Amino acid sequence: MRTNLGATEVPPLQAFISEASLPEEEMDLAKAALLLAAQEYVELDIVAYLGRISLLAERARALMPGRPSFYDAVHAISMVLFDQEGMRGNSESYYDPRNSYLNDVLDRRTGIPITLSVLYMEVGERTGQRFRGIGMPSHFILAAGQGPSEVFIDPFNLGGLLSRKEALTMALRGKEVPKETTAAMARRLLPLADKRAILRRMLNNLKQAFGKQNDYRRGARLAECIRALEPEDWRNLSDLARFQTELGRYSDAADSLTAFIERAPAGVDMRLAESALRQLRALAYGRAERDEVKG
Repeated sequence: MRTNLGATEVPPLQAFISEASLPEEEMDLAKAALLLAAQEYVELDIVAYLGRISLLAERARALMPGRPSFYDAVHAISMVLFDQEGMRGNSESYYDPRNSYLNDVLDRRTGIPITLSVLYMEVGERTGQRFRGIGMPSHFILAAGQGPSEVFIDPFNLGGLLSRKEALTMALRGKEVPKETTAAMARRLLPLADKRAILRRMLNNLKQAFGKQNDYRRGARLAECIRALEPEDWRNLSDLARFQTELGRYSDAADSLTAFIERAPAGVDMRLAESALRQLRALAYGRAERDEVKG
């Protein structure tokens, strides 16, 4: 089956990798996010969903003055998304995988911080306004403006506005205040996330969500997607090996674990991984022998 991309049809994974590999300035983040969703929803009409995002931007633009400031844009976009459309953060079922698929966010009007932020960013871009992704350790928000006029936006909480101090307080919630300058703390706790980093985080969120559901088939598919995009991600190779093992794909799991051991940085204790690798090779060898006898 193929995904509806308009004039041409290509496999969703291939199309996603192609879009996600483009330079930052050429990548269409909304399209890439929908191509990610198309790996689950094989009949997804990506063109139609991109059109819906453009229509939301038109409605927001109609609420802005002739030469809007970013404050005007924030007000208009938040009005359309949260007041008119009723978009909300899904606190009740946070780990529902549907929160990580942009088409589901548009249909269900609920999502997690990063997908609601992607929607906000993409509506903003279509109005001519640029918002920057901020990848907190356990949250995701947006930034607009520069210097003293910089403001942070929290799409998960109805587009609430935050100062830099308030954003840092959010990032530090439940943690001890570190002994470092505010600037250093901001660089560490409020890091900029480019489009590729956003997609990587979306993939990881989905992988974790399926892992929590013991859906190893989907978890493996997401881990394989991450491997295609970032083959040097050694932690992902460990997850992939675990999913493949649960699926009985022992030879594949041994290959993934071997790559994990090869790519892990110096100093990481490999004893458990090496023990698991020996067991996987034995399982794979035993299966091969049984298959040979059956043949």
